[in-house]
Amino acid sequence: MATFTESTRADGGCVVRLEGEIDLAVADELARVVLGCLDRADDVELDFGGVTFIDSSGLGALVRVRNEATRQGKTLSLVDVGRPTLRLLEITGLQEAFDIRPRES
Repeated sequence: MATFTESTRADGGCVVRLEGEIDLAVADELARVVLGCLDRADDVELDFGGVTFIDSSGLGALVRVRNEATRQGKTLSLVDVGRPTLRLLEITGLQEAFDIRPRES
């Protein structure tokens, strides 16, 4: 079971903290939550610190929301991405398609 918790930064950017397994069961919900943030903010940050697993469905949802952010001229960043997720992005050739950053202290 995954959870997606939204918050707003002081600068108006939206942060979505992802926790658990990002798979077929939650991919559409992830896309819905992130697209909602894109409606409200120019900068959306996905915090992967709590992600334990991501499959191709979850990756597909990320690509959909990245494409929409690009279409709208907005920024989508992946933060604190764990090694398994980073490896999936590398294998699929998508690592360069995303703004991937370490967690800021």
